[in-house]
This record gives sequence, structure tokens and C-alpha cells, in this order.
Amino acid sequence: MISTLLLEAAFAFAPRLPDPVLSSLARATSRIEFAFASTRRRAVESNLAQIAGSGRLAAFGPRSLGGTARAMFESYHRFVLEYLAQGSMDSRALDARFRFLGMELLYRALGPGKGAVVSAPHVGNWELAGLALARLGFRVHVVTGVQFHARVTGLARMLKERERILVSTPDDGFRPLFQTLGRGGVVVLLTDGDVFARSIGTEFFGRRVPFPAGPAILARRARVRLLHAHAERRAPDRHIVSFDGVDSPEPTLSVEEDIRRLTRRVAEFQERAIAAHLDQWCIFRPLFPERDAA
Repeated sequence: MISTLLLEAAFAFAPRLPDPVLSSLARATSRIEFAFASTRRRAVESNLAQIAGSGRLAAFGPRSLGGTARAMFESYHRFVLEYLAQGSMDSRALDARFRFLGMELLYRALGPGKGAVVSAPHVGNWELAGLALARLGFRVHVVTGVQFHARVTGLARMLKERERILVSTPDDGFRPLFQTLGRGGVVVLLTDGDVFARSIGTEFFGRRVPFPAGPAILARRARVRLLHAHAERRAPDRHIVSFDGVDSPEPTLSVEEDIRRLTRRVAEFQERAIAAHLDQWCIFRPLFPERDAA
């Protein structure tokens, strides 16, 4: 009850803050969490060490590792404050702040009675990206687990539904997603998170990891195209939503082979997006198994 009241108060207060104040607040609160949230900090540093050693980045030394870890915390706090301040953004404000790249890929993937699956990482402000896509008139359907805190997940879901964004949980299964795809909608799945029912072992930043297979399974079963996308923050009040590529199910392959192929493609696109915007990646759990368990 107290958590819900605090969140509701934050939603009322945050829209009144100008961008410079939001930025300063994000820096201050992220420094506090970085100093005291040792488990999350160690997870981030462990992930960054693996990524730095994978050869996927141009230059990455010990000093940049620490700076990037701090930037990731700040990006997440900025994301939370932007999320809380969404009430101040009408359609005109969203249009001014967001630019879409590669929209031709999305339009090409959609057709009469055919939706598309969009796979994206936790980079930039993915929540506002979904809102901006819905405001363009697309039927958007997302799958979420616990957001921010278990006690306020219901409120977060209500805010999405207020914007006509359909919301499911993994327990709801594929049926609601099939219905959205059959109506020409867009199912958006954040694939680098911990909300998934099935994974497939594939290489990710030089290590074999259990990688979520949901986007591949859904695209194959629904016989729709799979789009690879990411969001990024170009400035405190400027965002990009980029559609980076598209893959189609291959009916000549077995179901298992095709799911593995599509999952591999998802991992490749997400690896590139994360490497390009590492300081905006908001994952705070260890992704890579210990060496002796690999």
C-alpha cells in the first residue's frame, strides 16, 4: 500500500520536473545505488568484464569499465524518471522527442492479417519506445514480469493499458500473442531479460549462454516475420527507435532447426546493439556462467 502510494505520488510529481532537474536527480540517485547495491554492481562489472574480453568492443580498459558501469546505473535511473514523467508527454511531445529509423522494415513485415514479432534489448528507454509506437497507431502487445517492485507491477500494467498497449505475462501463454499477430499487431519482446519460458544455448559476447527463444518460437509458430530493433537515448530529451533487420521463418527447415537459426540471429543483432550503446544497457544480473561451469 505504501509503495503504491509512493509510486502514484512520483507519477504526479515527476512530470513537473524540467529535464535538467531529472538529469541531476538521476545522477544523484544512481551514485547512491552504485555505492550500496553491491550485488547489482558486481553483476554489471562481471558482465562488462566478459564483454570487454570478447573482442566485440574497440577499446575497453579498466578505467572505462568502471565508468561504463556507473553510466549504466545512471541510464537506468534516467529511464525510471522518464517513465514516471510520461504523464507530461502528449502526442506532440512524443513526436518531438522520438525518431524512428528503418520503419520500412516494419511496414514490409506487416500485412493483412499478419503482424510481426519485434525483439529488442533493454537499451535506452524501451518503455517510452513502446508508447511512441502505440501512439503512431500500431496495435502493440508486450510481455512483462515484475516491474520495479512486485507491489506496483499492477499499476505499471495499468499505465500501459491506459495507452492501449496490450499486456501479457509468461503465464498467459502464446494464445493472446497469436490473437494480436492475427489482427496485424506488433508483439514486442525484450529478449535479454529474465522473463522467458524456454532458452537455447548460443554464443553471446564470446560465451555460450542460455538465450531466450521466445521471439523465434513465436515467429515460427505464427508464421510471421521477426524484426530486430533497439531504442537509444541521443540526448536527455531525444530518443531513437531503430528497426535494424528482419528475418522470416524458413518452412523448409525443421521446427527445431529454424528456432535455433532465428535465436542465433536475435543474439547477433542484440550483441551489436548492446555493444554500440553499452552505457545505456540496463541489465543488472549476471548473464555469463562461471568458467568452470561452461
